[in-house]
Amino acid sequence: MPVHRPIFRILQKSFKARHCQDDNGQGQMIWNSFDIESWIDRVAEALGSLARELPPYLEAYWQDYPREYIIENGRDETPFPLGDLRMVFAKVRHSRIHLREASFAPLRSALDPARHALLSHPMLERVAVSGRLIRENDFCRHVPGSDSTIWASDLIAGLMARAADMPRDGFRVAVRELGAFLTPVGDDEAARVLGNLDEGFDMLLFYGLTVRERIDVEDGMVILPFAEVRPYVDQKWVGNLAPVGAGAHGWRSVGAVVRPFRWRPEFRVRCSVNGPVGHSPALFFPEARSFLDLLAVSHGTPIPSLAAITDCIDSCAERLFGFEARGPGIYQKFSVDGFDGFTESPVVKQAEFRKVREAFANRESPRFQNMTPYIARLAEALGRNGRFAKHDRVMDVAIALEGMYALPRRGKLRKLEERVSGFLGTNPDNRKKIVESVRSFYDARSDIVHSGPGKPSPFRDDAAFLRGFDLARRSLFRFMKEGTPRNWSDVDFIDE
Repeated sequence: MPVHRPIFRILQKSFKARHCQDDNGQGQMIWNSFDIESWIDRVAEALGSLARELPPYLEAYWQDYPREYIIENGRDETPFPLGDLRMVFAKVRHSRIHLREASFAPLRSALDPARHALLSHPMLERVAVSGRLIRENDFCRHVPGSDSTIWASDLIAGLMARAADMPRDGFRVAVRELGAFLTPVGDDEAARVLGNLDEGFDMLLFYGLTVRERIDVEDGMVILPFAEVRPYVDQKWVGNLAPVGAGAHGWRSVGAVVRPFRWRPEFRVRCSVNGPVGHSPALFFPEARSFLDLLAVSHGTPIPSLAAITDCIDSCAERLFGFEARGPGIYQKFSVDGFDGFTESPVVKQAEFRKVREAFANRESPRFQNMTPYIARLAEALGRNGRFAKHDRVMDVAIALEGMYALPRRGKLRKLEERVSGFLGTNPDNRKKIVESVRSFYDARSDIVHSGPGKPSPFRDDAAFLRGFDLARRSLFRFMKEGTPRNWSDVDFIDE
């Protein structure tokens, strides 16, 4: 059995008779008769007394239910025993029922004052339905995506877990954070205390593009690197969704398009199936996917979705309220079969990103709406896999080009050469080169259509796809910016 840190030091390490004073003093109070600083002092002091009584009870619990220790590089990295602490408090709660009240009397004598102090907060006092000093208090906690019945001692265990993460004065810091969570969103002092702890996300996880920093798309949509997503989703869970090998580069090829929101817990007397309904993600996820499709086309790289997840909140906030990190609210999962994950994905190019953001900002315009089917078609072409992937990619591009340029049923090649070269060409020589590229691409397309999959030509198909995709990409972004010409004869290039 490895040597572990004494539990008292874990619980008590930040409560050493030194108390920090906040720089800004008392925050704005919404309860005129309630002194938040006095409440913080009383709860923190009660937690310190409780921590001194806990070690023998936890040690006894671990004799019956051995604890697993995590030793990495000779260091004890075992997480705070939040679940075990909740179970010990549950034993205190049920000690009368099991006729073991005397054995838990010292711990109860320390737990009751902590509960009494905690529940003196107005937001908790109004939902505490049982006598503070008689038995445990149970009520309902609502956070985004979850309603849970909890007990006052669960909140106490959460405060201790959060305090253990702090370098100093942990009990006071944790209680102050809880107090901030009990004030409305928009309170300036609470915002200063919580930082980003009260930030939640709906997120579309993706693979295939290296995001190095937070990037704002528009109000209500942000792209985050995986390092900033990690507190909200379990890495092992993401590892099961991402391609094998995605972790080889530090998960840099995994990111998320997110919709941020600020949240507060709600406490009610009882949980109900008719509780508050969260915001609907139905519109956000299709728009996030549309933006990723544009990024994929602009960068010429596949960016498959991994999962659409709702109501993600920081795991530290979950622990503050007495819960281990819960599983995500999965809206939809996607397959990434065919991606090996070992090849590091390209980095976001700022010039391409600005071009995509400009196009996306006008997504309600007819110009964008007309191109929507071709955006998705080209993005899917990049991610094709399977036995006929090379042929399928060429056909995807052909369908996109024919649709964007509104080709007639007959004489498609001739019209495609004229319209693409006339629309994209900058001078006669450049137009002739475009005509050659169109013809080479369409020859490969015709071979696939008329010869079928029995005549593979991988090198030719790859080259044809790259030529065709480049023309389609350039056409797509220009169409979204300028629109389709009203009269193609005005831009037709006639090869004399």
